[in-house]
Amino acid sequence: MEFQNDVIGQCIWIYHFQGQECEIELIIDGRRDAPMFSSHFFRTEKEMNEAERLALKKCRGRILDVGAGAGCHALLLQEQGFEVAAVERSELSCSVMQARGVHKVLQADVMSLDSGKYDTILLLMNGFGIAGNEDGLVDLLSHLKSLLAEGGRIIGDSTDIRYFKEKSAYVDVASGAPCEVEFEVRWEGKTQVFPWIYPDEVLLEVLAEEAGLQYRTLMHSDDYHFLCEIYA
Repeated sequence: MEFQNDVIGQCIWIYHFQGQECEIELIIDGRRDAPMFSSHFFRTEKEMNEAERLALKKCRGRILDVGAGAGCHALLLQEQGFEVAAVERSELSCSVMQARGVHKVLQADVMSLDSGKYDTILLLMNGFGIAGNEDGLVDLLSHLKSLLAEGGRIIGDSTDIRYFKEKSAYVDVASGAPCEVEFEVRWEGKTQVFPWIYPDEVLLEVLAEEAGLQYRTLMHSDDYHFLCEIYA
């Protein structure tokens, strides 16, 4: 299997199949953040934060777990009897989920999915960020709307970008939209760079309306982190 430039997927694969903990360097807009460890993707329910645990309790019906990583959320929901489809672009991460027992693993970009109606679509671990920017987030929400069953919900979390501005001045407002950053992950000399967006509650509500959806905040936690639901 080719590791290519999939740094996070490689660390997930090595942790599961070789038992090696990987310390992943995180760089946000050129400034170093606290590292992430590969074991983070294998959290038990007790190790998850309050927003994640509430999100899992809110799940209903058929579930689509977007950006499923190593499958920690999918596995917990599956154990509760839910039908879960775990979608993930990383081939390496998908192989780990299959080995861990996730029943339905889709190796794909969620934007390429054109079938299936889901009662709950999960976007956890700041999952809205996969859209990259504001325009991309409208496109993402519009597409997810097409995958929702009647009465379905998109449940996700995000972090208000003020967390970075006030704590470590990660974001230079003059450089562009303050909610959009360049995210870089490094491990063992390998680097992966991609755009990421951290929409706040106001922006999410505005963009949800643009996509023909409604917005509701479910909870707040520390460091401007919040959980929300978006629905038709």
